[in-house]
Amino acid sequence: MDNTKFIALSRQMALWKQMNVVSNNVANMNTTGYKQEDTLFSTYIAQTMNATGMGKEPVYFTQDYATYNNFSEGALVETGNTFDVALQGDGFFVIETDNGYSYTRKGNFTLDNNGKIVTTDGNAVMSEANAPLFIAPTERELMITEDGSISTENGIIGRLQVVKFADNQKLVKKAGTMFDNVADNPMSPADNVRIIHGSLEKSNVNAVEEMTKLIQLQRSYDFVQQMIDEEHDRISNTIETFSQLA
Repeated sequence: MDNTKFIALSRQMALWKQMNVVSNNVANMNTTGYKQEDTLFSTYIAQTMNATGMGKEPVYFTQDYATYNNFSEGALVETGNTFDVALQGDGFFVIETDNGYSYTRKGNFTLDNNGKIVTTDGNAVMSEANAPLFIAPTERELMITEDGSISTENGIIGRLQVVKFADNQKLVKKAGTMFDNVADNPMSPADNVRIIHGSLEKSNVNAVEEMTKLIQLQRSYDFVQQMIDEEHDRISNTIETFSQLA
């Protein structure tokens, strides 16, 4: 296979991975707290034996470099549900999982059978005291203030832990709307964050933009495939022509 096909295939592979990312965005456009993903690309330069001299150029390949998350805020939708909360500002709820702490902006919480406030996956929502929050079976009137304080008719039971990070792009997406932190990314209590009770933050995916991207990516993929097919035909015709002259 010659360099032309190698270069075209590198572009196709990058387009395929980008289509997977965009498709995942479209699939999660209605997922509470979901953050849009996108891809980064770079040019990989390969030195070849013929890459020097007059009119000679190195071979440039397309390489998908990484994915990154768009942490802009999604629109807020009022639900009126007792355990729904949304964040306004740069911050994340702290969730205790089987593998340690994770972080999310998905605030559609609920109660488990023990009265513990949990995510829809059953993981504990942590208080600023780094402990789970519990509601007694007899307590009926729940209030959550803008600073995250949770109270019932019997008084304050705790305050939601909300944190921020030195660099959100260092967060590693765990699954859906959950993120893990890395050792060199300092964490601190979030300031200038408002907690909106009875509301949820929608996905920040722009459906029209993502669907347009999918169409453009499909066209680009088809164009590269057409180029590969034409190059294959050119080589086949050249071989056939020389074989007839031999």
